[in-house]
Amino acid sequence: MAGLVNPDGTLNLDIAGDAPLGLSRPFLAPRNLQGQAQFDLQINGPAALSSVSGRITTSDATFTAPNLRVALRGINADIQLGNNRAQLNVTGQAVDGGELRVAGAITLTPALPADISVTLRNLVYADPSLYSTTLNGDLRLAGPLSGGAQITGVINAGETNIQVPATGLTSIGDIPQITHVNAPADVLATRRKAGLEGAEAGEDPAEDASSPGFGLNLQLNAPNRIFVRGRGLDAELGGSLKLSGTTNRIISAGRFELIRGRLDILGKRFLLDEGSVQFQGDFIPYIRFVTSTDTEAGEVRVIVSGPANEPEVTFESTPAAPQDEVLSQLLFGRNISEISAFQALQLASAVATLAGRGGEGVIGNLREGFGLDDLDVTTTDDGATALRLGKYLTDNVYTDVTAASDGTGEVSSTSTLPKA
Repeated sequence: MAGLVNPDGTLNLDIAGDAPLGLSRPFLAPRNLQGQAQFDLQINGPAALSSVSGRITTSDATFTAPNLRVALRGINADIQLGNNRAQLNVTGQAVDGGELRVAGAITLTPALPADISVTLRNLVYADPSLYSTTLNGDLRLAGPLSGGAQITGVINAGETNIQVPATGLTSIGDIPQITHVNAPADVLATRRKAGLEGAEAGEDPAEDASSPGFGLNLQLNAPNRIFVRGRGLDAELGGSLKLSGTTNRIISAGRFELIRGRLDILGKRFLLDEGSVQFQGDFIPYIRFVTSTDTEAGEVRVIVSGPANEPEVTFESTPAAPQDEVLSQLLFGRNISEISAFQALQLASAVATLAGRGGEGVIGNLREGFGLDDLDVTTTDDGATALRLGKYLTDNVYTDVTAASDGTGEVSSTSTLPKA
């Protein structure tokens, strides 16, 4: 630091050096920014931000936001200060893949009004146990960063995989709700970083919950390649969502509808009649899939619905019957009192699969290993075994090839391009 402090309190200083970005932790927690910032600044005038000009840069910094499941590395930032404004130019790579770019300006007044563009390029966003997707988009953040700014823009999702997980049941059952009494501050902080909210996270009297948040006007497009798999489900969906409300309370309109899909129960194949995925405020996918078939006792429907991490499977029939009776009719075409001991074991196996106590299976592992979008072993109308392989050749053109053990085959192609 070198320069003058004038008798009237005004400054004429040159300041150069570097500082650890970790100093921002008290203001960002539970988010975490690490690395070094280099600065070359001048202060000319009263001791105020409006008198500061110069440049701040970072190289290969990191940022984590555990509650948002976002982690960036290789962050390079160039911030130009002058005329009471900060001009931003920031790039970073997501830990799981893809790039994020931020550019724009912030006015250095108490409300911090800003006009910032955010660009997503092949950005991987994932919850490892539940879903993964690749995002491309152009967003704008405009307004006061102290609260009330608006986030607008369009995000296009690439291939998205939603895994309906196993229940994780153990011999001791589910862990009951734990009530923490007089939890210290470090315990509260740890539980918040783990994503626990409300009563689960406890009360923190120092936390300000009065922030209005940022308004939302976002369009999320995913015309195809949303795959939902697990518990016998194998389905593809497509559609779009409109996200509105605020970052404190997200409102979604629209959903992703079934393109094709099936439900396997004990080697029996049922094509899906209905399927949808919606996203609620906490971004846990809410799924609903329905398949129906006719038995000697009437129509039977299998319904898989609920949050993707804890869906429920129900069996309905017309005329109405108990669920175990419906499942017996569905699988064996007879009343549950008429099935054999071996069939009773098969019935239990089917229930275990639907309840989530089965894996993705050999077919699922082969599909993933070969890099296919669909792999299925089925039976033709003539009783021959058939193998079907499906793959997206482009973003909008899907082709599958079916080869049967009797020497027959079929190739089909579909396009999801919008009609003129």
